[in-house]
Amino acid sequence: MANKRTSGHPFPWGILYAVSGFSSLALETLWMREVSLDAGSTVVAAALVIGTFFLAAGLGSLLGARLAERNSRPLRLYACFEIGAALAALATFTLNHWLWTHLSLHVFVSSILLVAPPSLLTGVAFPLLAEAFVSRPDQRISQGGIFYGANLLAAAAGILAGSVWLPWWLGIKGAFLSAIFLQATAGCIAFYMARDSLGLTKNRTNIPAQPGRFSDWMGRCLLVFSGVFSLAVEGLLLLWARQVMQGSVYAISSVLCAFIGGLGLGALLVAFLRRRGARPKSVLLYLVSFSGLLLFVTPTLGRWLIDCRFQLSGTTPVIMSVHALGWSLLALLPLTICLGGVFPLAWELIHDGSSHQGRVLGHSLALNKLGAALGMLVASFVLLPFFGLDNATYFVGWSYTLLAVGLLAWAQEWRGRRFAVLSVVIVAVVGLWRTIPPGPTLGLDAANREIATYHSSYGPVSVVENRGTQSRSLLLNSQQRLNGTGHALLSQLHQGWVPLLFARRCDRVITIGMASGISTAAVLDFPVTELRAFELVPQVVRAAHEHFAPWNSRLFSDPRVKIETGDGRVLLKQAPRSSDVIICDLLFPSEDSTANLYSREFFENAREQLTPGGIFCLWLPCYQHDAESAAVVIRTFVNVFPHAIAVRANLDPVQPVIGLIGSGQTIPMSRSFLARRLESVEGRRIALQSEFFRSPENAWLLLAGDLRAAQPEFEAGPLTTDNRPIFAYLGPRSSGARSLVGMTFLNWIGRRFVRPLYPSCELEETPPGEVLASVRAAHHYFAAAVAESQIPGDRRSDSVRETQIATLFAKAKELNPKVTLSLESLGR
Repeated sequence: MANKRTSGHPFPWGILYAVSGFSSLALETLWMREVSLDAGSTVVAAALVIGTFFLAAGLGSLLGARLAERNSRPLRLYACFEIGAALAALATFTLNHWLWTHLSLHVFVSSILLVAPPSLLTGVAFPLLAEAFVSRPDQRISQGGIFYGANLLAAAAGILAGSVWLPWWLGIKGAFLSAIFLQATAGCIAFYMARDSLGLTKNRTNIPAQPGRFSDWMGRCLLVFSGVFSLAVEGLLLLWARQVMQGSVYAISSVLCAFIGGLGLGALLVAFLRRRGARPKSVLLYLVSFSGLLLFVTPTLGRWLIDCRFQLSGTTPVIMSVHALGWSLLALLPLTICLGGVFPLAWELIHDGSSHQGRVLGHSLALNKLGAALGMLVASFVLLPFFGLDNATYFVGWSYTLLAVGLLAWAQEWRGRRFAVLSVVIVAVVGLWRTIPPGPTLGLDAANREIATYHSSYGPVSVVENRGTQSRSLLLNSQQRLNGTGHALLSQLHQGWVPLLFARRCDRVITIGMASGISTAAVLDFPVTELRAFELVPQVVRAAHEHFAPWNSRLFSDPRVKIETGDGRVLLKQAPRSSDVIICDLLFPSEDSTANLYSREFFENAREQLTPGGIFCLWLPCYQHDAESAAVVIRTFVNVFPHAIAVRANLDPVQPVIGLIGSGQTIPMSRSFLARRLESVEGRRIALQSEFFRSPENAWLLLAGDLRAAQPEFEAGPLTTDNRPIFAYLGPRSSGARSLVGMTFLNWIGRRFVRPLYPSCELEETPPGEVLASVRAAHHYFAAAVAESQIPGDRRSDSVRETQIATLFAKAKELNPKVTLSLESLGR
């Protein structure tokens, strides 16, 4: 070939391309967080962002292929597009924020606007580099594969940086600017280095084309196949990670990092093997076969990890991210390395008469990326809803197995054919062994039986029933148990009743997080005129309707109720009129998107949607928090609401739940106000079900304290905001012995409210000391419930336990003589 390429060594350009990969994937993970504010789910946001990213990058690769064969200075053009991609990322990030502030964009529009322009420009890069440094077809893997692999390995590090490290240290905006600055700097350095590059000579020697060869057609099919099914695997692995690590930011980042890093290692592996003379068809067959085998065993591995009850350990987000990444690498790296080797090997099967390898590799990359965009969307919105997580994984495994059979039939001239046939047969046998018997429901233990399971893009939704108590509950993503019946029933009813008890008006009510619908249906026990119930997962609504009718039937028959599926944050912002009461049900602190509903911006939006004197209530499952994570939420809540109190949903020592009630005006808490509310028809009806609604003294037991008078204050904790989502990184941390349960909870909440100060409450004629006496009495009732509970290693005799309970009940009676509670009413 007579091409005189460029001066200089490819190594520094490989470093710059690696920096580009780092920046691009850091931006991609930051885009996911931005889109999750609209989508309400990190998995859905990941599918939209990754799909858009690959679609736009694939179109960019087509453009790069066209430019590669027409431009004599590809390195300078590469530098210009890198700088342009950085500027486009800055522009779309700024524009998206402005539009989201002033308009209500659909999540699909937001994804395309934010992701597509910079991704399109980034996609141009690789064909231009290939044009500069790959001069012959036999260099596509040995030379181009190294560029590709280095880019992916750096991209894997960019995922961790963009999802955890940079946002924790700099905030979302700071992380965006850092990634954009890094990409722009790399582009400027490339532009400076390209000043000495020589143009490509006009004397080219074309390689004889063989357009009719079967291998050319097979190579293009493999490129599309690799894109579709490798990204389908990525989408499925993201959902598997949610089952194991409960949808935390560490689950998403570690899986993406392991996946992209594995693809990079796979590309480097085949580059090494090709340099050592390995036959591409042989390597391809074994990689495809092993991919199918590993996919068949993925559900078994996933179930084992779910049963292990994986808990993140570490004191800082960096340590927790490394912990999650370690497990992800062990579980996923063999599979992702195999997947990553398929794409580069498909390059060599393409026979093209052009001497422009940038054109060939650009078209190849475009086919792969366009297939990848389709694969991510198909996996998330077709395979998962129709087949479920298990069967969708098996489906992709069988796709790779059938591809292996096709490759085996195609390459008849191989040596060692018997071993190849045996390998494919073993994979097929394992596939039949794992696929034919239906697997057990994910997360189901021996104490429960399955009633029904629904599949969705958000994860599996199961209705389970305890074999002993016959209490029902919802199981989302295998480990997240949504409220149910049994001993938790009264606590759920309180979550609907208590906010309305302390509300001045309750005509229009909004609830966010319907789950089984029990707490939402309880709202209808008050004289509301309109109830809007928001639930993110449609299958949860279906499960609630079909299997919890004895407790929530009014939700689906009462004309006052409107059930809406979608993200509560977005639906609340789009509410056509103000509401008197907004109730946000229990949220899982480990869930990444939970931080969106604990942020200052969400609380500010909720306050704006309230009528004058209206209240917002956020229920906090303290048993899933430690003191630090709970303080972050309370600190943020108090920062927004000038009047804020903490109330109880129960006196359960094992699963204590408190509600944060905020308002722009003082919250009515006087004896006369509560007496009027409790003497109403609805008040007397509720009192038949709950002892806490039988008198003002009983109702004051539900007050934990005034957050404005807490000592020590919660002001020491940081705020969690959309820009600094502190809670997203603290919530998934395993609290262990630090969980707010039992006496740990009592010491945490009780020591802060020991003075008769209630600046957020409207007490009228009621002496503050009477309210405090009831609050303190509730602490003793709670301590009695703790004494009644038996924990491992408890050596108390029954007589000692009964004496402790009697003493605590007597003290509570002394503090609040007008109230006598039963042990059963404490929530156990």
